[in-house]
Amino acid sequence: MRKKILFFAMLALFTMSLMSFIRTLQATWTSTCGIKHITTFTGDWTESQMAYYIAQINAGECGNYPSSVTFN
Repeated sequence: MRKKILFFAMLALFTMSLMSFIRTLQATWTSTCGIKHITTFTGDWTESQMAYYIAQINAGECGNYPSSVTFN
């Protein structure tokens, strides 16, 4: 029983330390047809990948690609 508790405690510490290295970025944006979004990006997304993803969502909702996606 004591070994199980120790194992799960070590597993929890490992998981928390691993999660501290994962980067999370949250983007709030409004599509060209006026719908507000909150999109969460985890991992190693570049700005160009995020812009492409946001443009794809906009195209699916509004039927057109935005002329540009800017980040503040």
